[in-house]
Amino acid sequence: MIRAACISLVIATGPVWAGAADPLAQRRAQCVGWMMTAYPSGLEEVACTNEFGLPSPFLFKCASAQRNGFADTTQQRACQVFFARASQAAGDGYVQN
Repeated sequence: MIRAACISLVIATGPVWAGAADPLAQRRAQCVGWMMTAYPSGLEEVACTNEFGLPSPFLFKCASAQRNGFADTTQQRACQVFFARASQAAGDGYVQN
């Protein structure tokens, strides 16, 4: 599921060189790159999340930790809470039909 989300984000952003003249495309590509690795600051994270509706980078950290092992039980519990809240939000979401 995480892989599908990553692929859809990459497809949605398009090739980086295609938007070289478009500042919005450059900014979106930059934000997606930061989302996958790490934002340089909390301000950039908030700006990118609000501007492009990107998911939390914590999602990717949790997915990686689940695969490679959690640093400690606090990180494991934080990921459990994060996914529980995301699951609740999905359950409360609007169904179009």
